[in-house]
Amino acid sequence: MSYLKIWWQAKSPISRFLIGFIGLMLAFYIFYYSPIYESYIMDPLLSVQAKFSNAILNAMGFDTDSSGDIIAGSDFRVSIKNGCDGIEATALYICAILAFPFVAFRSKLKGLFYGILALSILNLFRIAGLYLAGVYWKSAFEFLHLHGGVIVFTMFAILLWLIWVAQIKSQFDKKP
Repeated sequence: MSYLKIWWQAKSPISRFLIGFIGLMLAFYIFYYSPIYESYIMDPLLSVQAKFSNAILNAMGFDTDSSGDIIAGSDFRVSIKNGCDGIEATALYICAILAFPFVAFRSKLKGLFYGILALSILNLFRIAGLYLAGVYWKSAFEFLHLHGGVIVFTMFAILLWLIWVAQIKSQFDKKP
């Protein structure tokens, strides 16, 4: 058995989680600020988010259009940029699940699927909501954009992770 494996197995579950979580988040940020992400992933992702958020606004009766990362109407326009895309909170959720010790990967996959789906949908509504704030509550737009939406979205990601942990715990409690 390798020294690293012995060292890892000697760690408490909390230490394993924290070391794994920090390592995964570091890997995420290295990728997130890499030329690969910025050149090939960021713009298409922001464009897709703008298109789907625009569709939500149109379904609500607003006459908006999207082009690239911009949603525009006659009264306001919003541009989705790196950092406003919800990816960081989603990565927080993903890394927390992946780092969680003693859970089968199949259970992690289920949590990842439903959590990423929920966070993606919520983020589209957050973007649409920011557009509406720009139209109807211009004085609060900057606060909601820079602080309110990001904080609430991150808290929702943490809440989803805690719900997943509670479900995993209840599965362990049922086993004899």
